[in-house]
Amino acid sequence: MVALAESLGNLIIEVAEAEIVPRYRNLAAADIIGKPTAIDPDDLVTSADRAAETALSLRLTELLPGSCVVGEEAVAEDPRILDAMKGAAPVWLVDPIDGTKNFARGQGAFGTMVALVEQGQIVLSAIYLIEQRDLYVAERGAGTLRNGERLRPGPSSREELSGTVYTKFMDPTVLSTLNLAPRGCRLFPPPMCAAFEYARLARGDADFAVYYRLLPWDHAPGALILREAGGVARHLDEKEYLPFKADSLLLLSPSDVCWQTMRVRLQR
Repeated sequence: MVALAESLGNLIIEVAEAEIVPRYRNLAAADIIGKPTAIDPDDLVTSADRAAETALSLRLTELLPGSCVVGEEAVAEDPRILDAMKGAAPVWLVDPIDGTKNFARGQGAFGTMVALVEQGQIVLSAIYLIEQRDLYVAERGAGTLRNGERLRPGPSSREELSGTVYTKFMDPTVLSTLNLAPRGCRLFPPPMCAAFEYARLARGDADFAVYYRLLPWDHAPGALILREAGGVARHLDEKEYLPFKADSLLLLSPSDVCWQTMRVRLQR
């Protein structure tokens, strides 16, 4: 699996440099396409998303023969593709550009995320923060590497905990159960990029994040990277995150101690 992890990291960088970097801040109007949904009427996709997903889908199945790909843009075109997650074959979850709206504006956080799921478990994943040239790769049971070096964040000594609560896609009834001004906490403005969020949590540069909409390509890659760096990706009912989980509150923290503290502080 070590060789596969290294190959995955190299592949993500190669595709990003070929398909995404040349298009950054160089998109024509026709390269930005509306992709409205009931929950996100302003959603969009760019030519870079589509080109990168096509390239990744081809090369990932070559990397692991017998596997299949569930990509964000392919599912947007045909939701039945999600059914592959119920099958026996290994599944690559692909978010070609997480933070597409930031990318299309030419500012803000964005990155590429990929996870390999086998028999319902996330076994391998990678996040590449493209503008920063910052690569994270995790293998189940083997830790997280950042640019080839083992990520070992120490325990936080901050008295004030800081993090993000993503309320945009949250069910109002669920939202009403949260304390949005938790004591001893500072809230960051949402970067609207899960790749960025999971990376900073894995580094220990933030103390928590709360999500509700759990699209698998948004969370499976980062969940493994965070866990293998010593962090926690767990629902408020204390069940571990799985890529099949329907929308529900997900609390992320770089340590179990921090997770337990925030679980109490966030509830009304």
